[in-house]
Amino acid sequence: MDPLTAISLASAIVQFVDFSSKLVSGARQIYGSASGAIEADRSLEVITSEMRQCASKLATPGAVAQSQTEDDWALCRLAKECQILSDQLLGLFEKTKARDPKSKVQSIWAAVKTRLHEREKLELQNRWNSCRSQLELQLGFLTRLEINPPILRAFSTGGYQANRGAVVLKTRRD
Repeated sequence: MDPLTAISLASAIVQFVDFSSKLVSGARQIYGSASGAIEADRSLEVITSEMRQCASKLATPGAVAQSQTEDDWALCRLAKECQILSDQLLGLFEKTKARDPKSKVQSIWAAVKTRLHEREKLELQNRWNSCRSQLELQLGFLTRLEINPPILRAFSTGGYQANRGAVVLKTRRD
């Protein structure tokens, strides 16, 4: 056997052992779980479900009145996108779960499905994380816009003055 063929064979064996060990580990986790999924997926499923509920409250048509700003509509669009991605992730989690987690065959089959859909899950997670981050940014921005005008009015009319970029309390002389 020439060296290149031996290296290729060794690489294939290492990949097979790695895949098999991850498969057995996943099947063990699934077999021992009450949810029928590996622990990482179960945890992410709970978080995704909560995010979906929050996003659905923000994305409802009644949440934004006709007189709202473009920023409010952007928040609704982002919330709707997060809701869609959450639904896709939750569907993927449901697809890879074992129907009967106490069955060894079902646990192994669920571990295989989890490994087969791993790339799809990572892609959805990345998109979901980006959407979630953007939603947090938009919410923070809108909250800041709602808080800043009253604070600015208080500073400009309530005896406060700006001095070299810092806001200081103007002392009163009795």
